[in-house]
Amino acid sequence: MASQYQHRQFFRRVPNALLARYFQAREADLGVDFGDLTETQVEPIFEAFTALPVEQQADMEVDFQDINALATDGGIEALRNEAAFYDDEDFPEAISTIDGYHAKAMWAFLHKPEYWKGASALLHADTVAGRFWKKRNDLPKVPPHVDDEDIALLAQAISHYFNTTEGRGRNCKVEPYRKVETGKEYFFAYPEDYGQSGVEWERNSLTTRSRHPAFELIFVYCEAEGSLDIYAPKNTKAVPELQKLFAKAILKLDTLADGTIDKRVYDLDPLADPNFEFQFPPGSGISEAIVTKIRLTLKHGSRRRIMLEADTSRNEMAVYDLLKDLNPPPYYITQVSIKAIFEAEPGKRAGSKTFNVTYPNTCNLNHEGRDNIIRQMLAASGIEPQASKDDSDA
Repeated sequence: MASQYQHRQFFRRVPNALLARYFQAREADLGVDFGDLTETQVEPIFEAFTALPVEQQADMEVDFQDINALATDGGIEALRNEAAFYDDEDFPEAISTIDGYHAKAMWAFLHKPEYWKGASALLHADTVAGRFWKKRNDLPKVPPHVDDEDIALLAQAISHYFNTTEGRGRNCKVEPYRKVETGKEYFFAYPEDYGQSGVEWERNSLTTRSRHPAFELIFVYCEAEGSLDIYAPKNTKAVPELQKLFAKAILKLDTLADGTIDKRVYDLDPLADPNFEFQFPPGSGISEAIVTKIRLTLKHGSRRRIMLEADTSRNEMAVYDLLKDLNPPPYYITQVSIKAIFEAEPGKRAGSKTFNVTYPNTCNLNHEGRDNIIRQMLAASGIEPQASKDDSDA
């Protein structure tokens, strides 16, 4: 995950040579000789930058925050995905020779601006928490239609739906992207929202402006799975109709039955065994996975739960020792907290990530960077959501 943006930290993390190239491209004369500065001497850069005209600073601050957002493992992977989409075989090797995420991101911003918008959009979609997505996986496995006229049809359908039902959405734009490695098609829709007013600074005056912002919808279609995920925060009631609009415009299906919920479930039962061993995919960099918390739901009686938590810093089996000591009545495991520990990189401490998995199908991991690697571990360990027994029997 990208760190919170601050000017000094950003200038310290981006090599001076790349900063100099950026300011030169922006025709911004800071009056600073970057060659005379060490990589940690950021005060002269900071002072010169904040002395620039306010409008010029504002434009560059937008760039800096965008670059900072993509200066992560997931951001660099998103850039590699865009390079693959453009059949740029030289990009992966070129960016791999650059040290540091911020340096990689700045280099890509300067040399491959055409990759930027798609990479930013895909990274944003992959970092949306899983609980905000509404999924159905019972669609026909048909190829999507992504020509300009098809995209326009989807935009018009979304606009018409929100305009006739809610009085907003007079305009709508849809931008399609493809994730090459997974074959998934992403559609980012931006319908016009209700008018709003906001307080803004205009030079040295505080003013109130009226505006019509856009709200965001994201559709992710996977032909191989016959699945459609929709991100529609604060618009969840519209999801069934949005599924139908998407199916008609992009999949060319005249009718679509009312959707069924995603009935896949996490299999947490194996984690009741203290001898359970997580499986780490080759090259994952995960050295260890420790269960730090378990929630038990008692089989008899309604809504009776027990949360077990213990200090695993000295005893990795502390939670299981506590479970054994308490000897609770029959139960189901309905939530676990797991700490994944990654191997230390040269000169750095070992990193870790603690996350929750909740029955039936909720996990607070994202889909980028190390979070995606952990998801692969869950799949290899047999915990990742599978079809429920009821579905299999049917």
